[in-house]
Amino acid sequence: MELRLSPASLPQRLKSFLRDQGISGTYWKALKAAGALQVNGETIQRDLLLQPGDRVSWAFLPEACTLEPEEAPLSILKETELYLAVDKPSGLVTHNAGKERTPALSRRVAWYFQTQGVPSAVHPVSRLDRETTGVVLFAKNACLHHMLSQNRLEKTYLALTLGGPWEKKEGLLDWPISRKPGSIVERQVDPEGLPARTRYQVLEEKNGLSLVRFQLETGRTHQIRVHAAAAGHPLLGDTLYGPPGPPGRHFLHAWKVRFREPFTAEEVEITSPLPADFRKVWYNET
Repeated sequence: MELRLSPASLPQRLKSFLRDQGISGTYWKALKAAGALQVNGETIQRDLLLQPGDRVSWAFLPEACTLEPEEAPLSILKETELYLAVDKPSGLVTHNAGKERTPALSRRVAWYFQTQGVPSAVHPVSRLDRETTGVVLFAKNACLHHMLSQNRLEKTYLALTLGGPWEKKEGLLDWPISRKPGSIVERQVDPEGLPARTRYQVLEEKNGLSLVRFQLETGRTHQIRVHAAAAGHPLLGDTLYGPPGPPGRHFLHAWKVRFREPFTAEEVEITSPLPADFRKVWYNET
């Protein structure tokens, strides 16, 4: 990675320059210790005063991956030297850090990194429930994980809901959420819970179902599922918060993520097509 202090800038300390790019103090120290920092082609292991036009470059530090890789299909939506965006299928957890070979999207990414020679651990920036499909973003090293996690990740979902037509076709669901007493999984609307805000817009309604777009303003566990159920419109197939039944697929899809790319501040938008089972239910496609 190479950056340049603008010729129009004032002199600036190297440490401050890197901090302004989003690099943590811990990573700054690690880069110095590894001799991975260069200014104008010269290796630097101390803070110094940069002059306008100076070039700062470094190699991201290689990382050991502790996950057991899983050789399995991986649908890549976008890849750069900084991150990898993949399309998660239903029935697969996002991340499992245990040493047992439990199927997980992160294990598939570990296999991909291994086969592609990417010297990185696996860093999920976003996570989805087991049955939720769609975009999941992975950073390619700890430094970028920190930067992307500090950045605002705008998430837009599509869902099929029950409960008939929505009275208001768009609005804000602004109900705090807490863990349900006695359960390690289930959440509930709770005035004493953590703030949770979900914007929604009903796109279409037919046959007792609604196609709804949800945008998260906060990121609580099961937030969309809890809010939709509390509004009287649980997700189709959600047996935890909706009609009881055997565990199955709830129809929630992480359709789009938008964020500013590290270093360039370029706005990036990544979308995932609706999966086949979702399209079959809504569009009667075979």
